Amino acid sequence: MKPAPVIPRIETGIRNLDAILGGGVPKGSILAVVGPPGSGKTILTQQICFHHASPERPVLYFSTLSEPTAKTLRYISEFSFFDPAKRGEHGVQFVDLGVILRATGLEETAKLIMDQVKRVKPSIVVIDSFKVFDDLAHTEAQLRKFGYELAINLMAWETTAFLLGEYSPEDIATHPLFSIVDGLITMSQREESGEHQRFIHLVKVRGTEHSRDEHPFLISSRGIEVFAPRVTINREAVPDEKPTPRLKTFVSKLDDLLGEGIPRGSSLLIGGVAGSGKTILLLEFLYRGALKGEKGIIFSFEETEQRLRATARGLGWDLDREIARGMVQIVFIPQPNIMVEQHMLMMRERIEAMGAKRVAIDSVSVFLHKVKDPQTDREKMFQLASIVQNAQAVGFFATDIPYGKNQISRFGVEETVVDGVVLLTSTEEGFERQRYLEIYKLRNTAHLKGRHNMEIGKGGISLFPRYNAEADLQGPPPALDAKRRLSTGASGLDPLLGGGLLGRSITLISGSAGTGKSTLGVQFLVEGAKQNEHGLYVALEEGPEQMLKVAAELRLPLKSAVDAGRVELLYLSRQHVRANQFLAIISDKIRAKKVRRLVLDSVSHIGNEGLPADELQQLLFGLATRFKSLGVTSLFTLEASAMHSTDSVTDRGYSNVADNLIVLRYQRAAGELKPFLVVVKTRGSSHDRGAYDLTIGKGGVHIGPRVDGGDPPKSEATLARTARRGKGT
Repeated sequence: MKPAPVIPRIETGIRNLDAILGGGVPKGSILAVVGPPGSGKTILTQQICFHHASPERPVLYFSTLSEPTAKTLRYISEFSFFDPAKRGEHGVQFVDLGVILRATGLEETAKLIMDQVKRVKPSIVVIDSFKVFDDLAHTEAQLRKFGYELAINLMAWETTAFLLGEYSPEDIATHPLFSIVDGLITMSQREESGEHQRFIHLVKVRGTEHSRDEHPFLISSRGIEVFAPRVTINREAVPDEKPTPRLKTFVSKLDDLLGEGIPRGSSLLIGGVAGSGKTILLLEFLYRGALKGEKGIIFSFEETEQRLRATARGLGWDLDREIARGMVQIVFIPQPNIMVEQHMLMMRERIEAMGAKRVAIDSVSVFLHKVKDPQTDREKMFQLASIVQNAQAVGFFATDIPYGKNQISRFGVEETVVDGVVLLTSTEEGFERQRYLEIYKLRNTAHLKGRHNMEIGKGGISLFPRYNAEADLQGPPPALDAKRRLSTGASGLDPLLGGGLLGRSITLISGSAGTGKSTLGVQFLVEGAKQNEHGLYVALEEGPEQMLKVAAELRLPLKSAVDAGRVELLYLSRQHVRANQFLAIISDKIRAKKVRRLVLDSVSHIGNEGLPADELQQLLFGLATRFKSLGVTSLFTLEASAMHSTDSVTDRGYSNVADNLIVLRYQRAAGELKPFLVVVKTRGSSHDRGAYDLTIGKGGVHIGPRVDGGDPPKSEATLARTARRGKGT
């Protein structure tokens, strides 16, 4: 079977109209262009004529409205499509039929039209307006005969004809003209989504697979521009690449939460109430990408370019430089000026022209605020996502969530279209509001779940991943390093521990006030400094100056270790740092300084922040697991509520996270309180269970004789042999 012949097409020169027509106007067809006065019929056909006309392709434009040609040309000359060189015999020839019509009637007019056609042999013929013939016809049969004969003659000369008329929908159903023509194009204007809009509708066009939807259009100095996202924005097939190309945001620790990264071509909805940080996240997404060599563009419907630049300067970013070198573009469209169809196509063109790989829209809830139909909203979101996918970019689309509503977008349908959803929330905790970020969904990516504390300050966004969200916290903690023991630095303590602390172990020191917990921590780090091991002291109560002063009084060389860069003192104020931020802050320090010994003084202050018991347990487990995974041996100090009793080793179940437990308490002797120490447990190692006197003086903590006067601690070798015989711990 032979394929059907391809009908030649005439390009209209009108933006997107050829796409709606399925490739242009079928050559040799007769099309009726109808609509009320002022709907754009004349401009449409004149624009087609001047685009198509040439000395080889002349155009005949018949006017029946008795409007002088000079006046017609004066109006046309206001449009950029008008070319004076294409007037007359060189292109478009205007013929006024008004006088002839009134003097001679239909038959002489038809003859004049065909005489002109035979003389010029035009490629296109326009009759504006055809409806005048209705008034001159004595009967409907005469009108039908006139139209039929004119159509036959025009077809015989293989010309393409446009018959314009001010016909109503009722006329279309009954008028004989519409049974003759090959195509029917209606043009109208009405109120739509809160704004006055013009629409074009291809009711029929024989011999072509055209769009049957209504499409809005605009008349500007360029002429007519048709906006047809349904036709012109199609989601292109993506090559099946392996591995899938992915994008890193380079925003704080956001990439830690996103796993492998965001698949290119994806669109993410950034949802949150006003003030939750959506705009700043979008800006930083573009800015960090620009610093890494990726171009980005933001379409803002709320903030002007000047305000966005000022915001960036306030955060310490040199966004102005990135804009100047063409890496970032800001396109501001005031909310009253939004035209959804028009601006959607503008977005596509700007993205393609720039070659942007990062796209931000702030916000889609404002962009689509006039759309009332959820199905239309979903369709527009799909088209926006298709623009991003076709550009193989990544889109961040902000959406405003109404206060007090249990939803993740403004309209409730956006999240079904996009590839990912990021939620920004804020909650009142104590006397402050805390911001959080959550990766609600991200297709084809093993992202990390949970809410993660977020702060906005100098430098931009700071994220603090939850304790159970880090990748290396998902499995069991690493095993202790049985081949490596670390000295505590405290005189007499190592033998009680079987020779020191195993590598990667967590030791919890539970003690009453003044029993030497912090001093033991300092000794542990000073001893590590002697072995060229970097140490980190995290203090939640005392500042660095006070710690250095106390250490100097005890003749502990903490200051020299700090000055040499072997030990860092980090003070985390409980007023400014939340418990769920500890993991991220301390982990960064460990990596940056290659820390091998760590002291956290004290975990009691974390528990005092009012965290639920299960959440506190998860936090401590997360801290312990992360420190072990980084090869760190740690001491956690804990304030004990009891001064004397050892019945309760710790409060709130802290001991579950510890490999080693050391208890410091007081006993009454000779009318005074004397501190003592007991090693309650050491995981993977033999230890002495006796209670030993403890003194604090020059050099720090010293372990004395057993409280009960028993034998001193056995050597490590003796303890090991005892354990093998099954008599040790």
